[in-house]
Amino acid sequence: MIVAYLQKEKLNFYKIKNRKIIELPQESLKFTKFFSNFSKKILVISKELLFYTRKAYPPIPLAKLKKAIQLEISELFPISNLDYIVKIFETTEKGKIVDIWAWSKDEYEKIPKGFNFQYVIPEDLLFVDEETALKIFYLKGIYHIIASSKGKFLGSLSLANLNQKDIELFLAGLILASPNSYKEKIEKIIIYGDILKDLNLKMTVIRMPVPSYPVCLENISKINLKEFKMRRAYSFKLDFILKIPIYALAGYSVFLYFTAQNYNAMIENLKTQISGLENKITSLENKGGALKDYPALISEINQKILETVSPLTIMNELARKIPPGCKLNRFVLNEKKLEVAMTFEDPLEVISALESSKMIKSVKLKGIPIRKKGTHLYDFCLTLELESD
Repeated sequence: MIVAYLQKEKLNFYKIKNRKIIELPQESLKFTKFFSNFSKKILVISKELLFYTRKAYPPIPLAKLKKAIQLEISELFPISNLDYIVKIFETTEKGKIVDIWAWSKDEYEKIPKGFNFQYVIPEDLLFVDEETALKIFYLKGIYHIIASSKGKFLGSLSLANLNQKDIELFLAGLILASPNSYKEKIEKIIIYGDILKDLNLKMTVIRMPVPSYPVCLENISKINLKEFKMRRAYSFKLDFILKIPIYALAGYSVFLYFTAQNYNAMIENLKTQISGLENKITSLENKGGALKDYPALISEINQKILETVSPLTIMNELARKIPPGCKLNRFVLNEKKLEVAMTFEDPLEVISALESSKMIKSVKLKGIPIRKKGTHLYDFCLTLELESD
């Protein structure tokens, strides 16, 4: 097989046969024998070009899931003219958890016209295998950490400077953010090269030499290439009837996802509706007309109002519990669920403090804490489930 390793500033080609990896000099690319139709041609997108997200979707058939992702893919990433790969992380009765990698199609312009690649693989996925382990390598001034277990990608982190605390926080974040079936504690770290010598972790540390080629290529022979077959370039059109339920679902989600800023306004609006319904009921009673089911509707709305939690009450509780110096950057309240974005030097201290609150049922870390460049502070997101009254 012939592999093109696409980076931000250059493109390298490698020939892989019988697990031997040989870099092809640029001059060799002029000869068509390297691009023979009998060889598999693979494009690997390096980490520096990748965007990644994990999303949960309802339990719909795979074909409909792919169509739904295709409709919203341009809104998930801050790039235009993108290409992407979708991997199902986990399927349960409640739905599907999906991993999505995306990159700009503009990067394809760096590839010689004679190299008609048949497969595209994000670099992250070349580090995934059945073994539960953390892999660390250093490339072009950046430390890269990738975690995998049972053939699944768990998460990654890239930092210009890396220390033991960063690794401990990354591991803690994986345990809190991963589904229950993947909360297995990582006991093994594989480090490529002569880096991070001062680590003192209670884990098995295996050190590997840095090869003369990209580390990710070591496992490419084990990959099931069928999963990464290039989609044919055609204009995919959904029938209007198929679009309607997807648009309706998106609109309903936006309606439910209200923020603290308009939360009280919605309650007042509900109260106004209740008052109007009561007036209608009184009018119908006076006229002797049928009441339909207005009392039940009013009872349901009243119950909804009783179950809501005031944003001011929650904010006061957060101010009382979070450590001094912790900055609250974002606050989104959706009924009994609260999502907050924060900045602080120790995310675990914040989680511990919030878990002690009687108003909070559970605290989960969303994603991996990211250290702010040149500081000891971390940006991180938490999802809080509030207790019922």
